[in-house]
Amino acid sequence: MKLSLHIVVLIAAAIAIALLADAWHSARHDSEQLAATLKAQNSSIQQATERENQRDTQLSTALSAIQSQKRAVQTPKQASEQLAAVLPTLPLPVTIHDPDLSGPLAPGESPSTTISIPQPDLVPLYDGLQDCRENKAQSDALQKDLSDEKLRSAAMLHERDAAIATAHGGAFLTRVIRSAKWLAIGIAVGAAAAATIHH
Repeated sequence: MKLSLHIVVLIAAAIAIALLADAWHSARHDSEQLAATLKAQNSSIQQATERENQRDTQLSTALSAIQSQKRAVQTPKQASEQLAAVLPTLPLPVTIHDPDLSGPLAPGESPSTTISIPQPDLVPLYDGLQDCRENKAQSDALQKDLSDEKLRSAAMLHERDAAIATAHGGAFLTRVIRSAKWLAIGIAVGAAAAATIHH
């Protein structure tokens, strides 16, 4: 009986060692695979982040320049002087005539600036203004898409960090716990077999 019990204990110990070795080997293999995958993903994420930051910087610079130009124009005269520079490229120059404000205006008369637009400019000017409307609509949609993409990227980074944490602290322990259950079953079966042999 003592010999049978020793044999059962040795078999259980061998099974436990084999299960722990398998759990360690599997955890190591999974960890290596995860490390390779994360290395590739981190490189892609870093490159995308760098490109996004570069575009954000360029956009911020361009928007800042436009805002400075807008702030510099405070009077109708300044606007009339700068208006031609912001119009789309046209076949013929647009002429802007400011009123002569050196003398007094007649009662009820308000100063008015006239813009002379050559006929060949009308279609390109109309198309350019419509392009501005299209660009504004596209810009609004892209801003919303960018916000959603940043949220999605943040969620992916969170999932990646959770996967790393799980892999570092969970995979091996999970396998050990699973192996321990099989070991307990093995011990129970061995004890039952030893009791059967004893009787």
